[in-house]
Amino acid sequence: MAINVPQSVFDKYYEVIDSTFTIFGVTCQLVTVTLEEISHDTNNNVPDRNSVNVHRRRDDQFDRGTKTYREVETLEDIVLKVYWDNRSFVKVGNINIPDNAIQTIGKMDDLPKILNATQLIVHKEIKDHGELRFERSGEHFPMGLKLNKYFGCFWKRVG
Repeated sequence: MAINVPQSVFDKYYEVIDSTFTIFGVTCQLVTVTLEEISHDTNNNVPDRNSVNVHRRRDDQFDRGTKTYREVETLEDIVLKVYWDNRSFVKVGNINIPDNAIQTIGKMDDLPKILNATQLIVHKEIKDHGELRFERSGEHFPMGLKLNKYFGCFWKRVG
């Protein structure tokens, strides 16, 4: 015997869960790094990088051929629910979570932004007291009823 759940039940569930982002969510900042071409000076002392693996270097500015590039960090605000204690993490199976890791829960509409970001700065309001930077650890996973509106992911501390 199949049970038909009315759509209004799901709508109410989503309404309640969305309200928890307002109550328990914190404003975080997604860090996206882009390369910006700057005017080239042939007499500069910027190292030349011909490697395709420019992300492995430690400099934020480099030459490639006749062009000079610099990395520019872009910050974008996002509201996420952040869990600091691994006893509060939503259980996802048998995965190895690094020390000092956090779990975030977000809305599926924000997932492309998360996947495009290189890092996450947690809790923008306390950033003046010390910046908490994390990078994604593992893949995201869908959450909630129907698994189509919310996602979670783990982050490991980088700085």
